[in-house]
Amino acid sequence: MISRGTTASFIALAAALVTVTACGDTVSGEATAADPTTTAAQTTSSAPTTTTTTTTKAPVPADSADYAGAQPGVYYFLSESGKFECAILTHTDPVAGCQGTMPPSAPRVPGSGAPDVTVPANVVLVEASGEGEFVNIGDIAFMDPTRSAQTLPYGEALVVGPFTCVIDETTGVTCETDSHGFTVTDDDYELW
Repeated sequence: MISRGTTASFIALAAALVTVTACGDTVSGEATAADPTTTAAQTTSSAPTTTTTTTTKAPVPADSADYAGAQPGVYYFLSESGKFECAILTHTDPVAGCQGTMPPSAPRVPGSGAPDVTVPANVVLVEASGEGEFVNIGDIAFMDPTRSAQTLPYGEALVVGPFTCVIDETTGVTCETDSHGFTVTDDDYELW
């Protein structure tokens, strides 16, 4: 419980801080003699303050049925740029990932079938309980074999199981769970 004395002390401290802050402003320039016919309001000027607010619209949920593959628990989508083919797979161990041209800065990874040899990654993925990672696979796990995958439009979110995937015109494809995921373009990436 806060006593009246504590509240009065707090108010006094706040008033002192406001006074110090107001007195802390500095003025630069040359001193000039004031014209006795002018008032303080006429000699004081300040530039208007401009505030820029950037708002980001929350993605609109996409209808997952529009992206459903032939097998239950499989959802395919294409990036708007056409550079990535992606999928959310929940029919086995849940995973979301994309295949396509990975950024040149992506790490080399063990080759499929040759773990002692590193090769360029051709897939970025996130599992339901692990961090995003680059891998190299020899099959088309994240590509629709029927070639009928739909493009996921900018500003829409495909939510299936623990995964949410969105595509942004600037940052690329992002697929994530509550705590892990990836963002990838053909020239940059982020894993978490």
